Amino acid sequence: MAESPYLSSQADGLLARESGPWVAEKLTYLKRYIEVFETSMKDKWADRSYIDLFSGPGKCIDRKSSQTHLGSPLIALTTKYPFTAYYFVDAVEANVNALKKRCSASPLYDRVNARVGDANTEVVALVEEVRRTPSLNLAFLDPEGLELHWQTVAELALVDKMDLIIHYPQMGLSRWMPRVIDAEGTNDVDRFFGGTQWRTVFEAHRRGEEAFLHRELMDHYKANLAQLGYQEALRDDEVGIEPLMVNEKAAPLYRLLFASKHPLGIKFWRKITDKDSHGQRRLFS
Repeated sequence: MAESPYLSSQADGLLARESGPWVAEKLTYLKRYIEVFETSMKDKWADRSYIDLFSGPGKCIDRKSSQTHLGSPLIALTTKYPFTAYYFVDAVEANVNALKKRCSASPLYDRVNARVGDANTEVVALVEEVRRTPSLNLAFLDPEGLELHWQTVAELALVDKMDLIIHYPQMGLSRWMPRVIDAEGTNDVDRFFGGTQWRTVFEAHRRGEEAFLHRELMDHYKANLAQLGYQEALRDDEVGIEPLMVNEKAAPLYRLLFASKHPLGIKFWRKITDKDSHGQRRLFS
């Protein structure tokens, strides 16, 4: 049977998210992790859920090359050993409609739960659903900007077996922190970090006392993950395995942070980040 155009890396007439070439690189790491995760766990856990809180329409198109790529939800849906449940959320109804149409071409469509809504609100009901059945879970948290709130991460952490791949918006933070550091009230940076302690780190950097701003901020974020039970996030030998995506001018855009409550998850992540998206052994930065 020919593969449906809805489930393949080709234009299909439906809405697609415009992106840069770095998106394909990012999705390579996700695809690798899903493959290792599912290959290793499919015979050990009867129920395995994939959660994508900023799913988009399911495909993206490189604005420069016009090449179409499967987005994160379809990568998860079309993997060799599929999950037993899929939860997709997006704030834009048109995105969800396009994603549902694409997913409907899959024989696994009955496993798909796609909903329109703010991820930071929908996560509460979603976690309640996931916790009804003992399962092994992977959440991909990849907004386009600073939309991810720390409270959403904390909510997901209520699920005992929940690996996290988190978008760390390095460029977005660099742009917004100077604008809001002296502002009153809660802002998007506060909501991302779950408080105002980031301001202390930023102020030290602004005074010239801290040269490696984002290293310090990521370590702060990981320390907060540890408070949620992700002790593996703080391992000293894991510093530097946050793949960095850059734009055409080699300017840092964002990183992928990983967290697992089990050392096996870290082992998997080390395995898939040992080489860059082109298969070359990666130099940590």
